[in-house]
Amino acid sequence: MRKAKGMMFAIISALIFGFTPIMVRETLSNGSNVIMTSFLRGFFVIPFLIISLKSRNVSLKVTKQELKKLLLMCSIGGCITMTMLYASYQYISVGLATSIHFIFPTIVTVYSVLFLNEKMTKYKFISLIASIIGVILLANNVGGSSNFPLGLFLAVASGCTYSFYLIYMDVSGLKYMDSVKVTFYNCMINSTMLLIYGLITGDFTLSLSKYAWIIAFVISILVSVFGTLFIQLAIVNAGVSTYTIFSTLEPITSVILGIVLFNETTDPRRLLGCFMIFLSVMILALSTRFQERKAKGRVNNE
Repeated sequence: MRKAKGMMFAIISALIFGFTPIMVRETLSNGSNVIMTSFLRGFFVIPFLIISLKSRNVSLKVTKQELKKLLLMCSIGGCITMTMLYASYQYISVGLATSIHFIFPTIVTVYSVLFLNEKMTKYKFISLIASIIGVILLANNVGGSSNFPLGLFLAVASGCTYSFYLIYMDVSGLKYMDSVKVTFYNCMINSTMLLIYGLITGDFTLSLSKYAWIIAFVISILVSVFGTLFIQLAIVNAGVSTYTIFSTLEPITSVILGIVLFNETTDPRRLLGCFMIFLSVMILALSTRFQERKAKGRVNNE
């Protein structure tokens, strides 16, 4: 039951993050820039997080060791990941960038098996292979653009740094810290770093349209509250490698919303990629359910 809850949280977070690139592109085309959009994503939600923590009597205090861990995880896995991924949207399509970003499930799962002693079951292996094939099929329509190499680099690099975020949260013990508290520090650290960088480079601007301000606020609430919260709940309940496999629903969401909202074109190869990722999720979900029923039956027999 606990693992099933974790899978549900992972699916919800994937849907949220799959919708986010569409909104980010809207803010970038309405007066914002990568640094400002990334800054607002964390800044807007800070008051709500404080209210949530205070209402539950959760202390904001952390030890020096915890603060060091938070600074490392949030600066590399949060701030740098977000900035590079958002920047890649300026050079390649949102769907392509999101698909390339999804090298992180492979990195995390391989690391978990090699160094965290997680068992690579045959179903998890098949599911992982299917998800990799799906992501590869989705990453098409390059078109030979001169901007593609930079966009590719940013998307790949964001996948690597996000892998670090997931792995470090798991191995450092931060996954056991109150999830809203982790989100609060993530937003504080990211916003502070981006504000300083934006003021130095001149990227900090208030010249956004009303529409861009509204979208930036929605992004902040969806991602920094619900998305991040569900990620941590998924990792706690289902494990990091299971979460990363389920999170491959994110590019499917981006592709579908791109078609529905922006009339983006698709092709059989991309549709096959969506199917392969969906198949990988179903394989893992059904195998987990089968294992739980088998374990329950064994207990009942005893």
